[in-house]
Amino acid sequence: MIRMKLNNESVGSTDLIVDIPKLLRSPGEVTNIVSSWDIDSVQTAYSKAVLMHLEIALEAISDRITVTGKLKLHWTSQCRRCLEATTGETLIEIHEVFEEGASEGETFELPVGEKLDLKPMLSEQAMLNLPLAALCSESCKGPPETKFFIHASGSAVKEKKDPRWAILDQLKLPED
Repeated sequence: MIRMKLNNESVGSTDLIVDIPKLLRSPGEVTNIVSSWDIDSVQTAYSKAVLMHLEIALEAISDRITVTGKLKLHWTSQCRRCLEATTGETLIEIHEVFEEGASEGETFELPVGEKLDLKPMLSEQAMLNLPLAALCSESCKGPPETKFFIHASGSAVKEKKDPRWAILDQLKLPED
């Protein structure tokens, strides 16, 4: 079993890199990896990956390498209702295959060299599982009414206009 503690992505070149010939010489033998990875490069416009904790097993079967296990993804985001910062975890099941002549979108290409870097595959899994519209809690009711300007329909609130668009008020269109 390999145990790693990775502090960030810029740590040495051996982070989550496995020896391909060693795996292929022992078909059917399982290599377990338990690791935590502080990651800062995986993010969307809505959320960001912070930490990944993984427990995976690698196994050579014929001329391919299978990777199975679990990845716990810790993330930060903004609540879609109250707009406050929120955090969460997502548990991801990993079932991936590395092989020569990979099928687009189905398997990963097995590198020609002697080393297999698992970071791109794990980063892809994290990216696909980051929340698009996170909630701080299921009971979140959004911001208090006093925080943002809100008016009930039918009220006599004067409409505020953006002065940059004032010139368009002079535009007269023909009625058809």
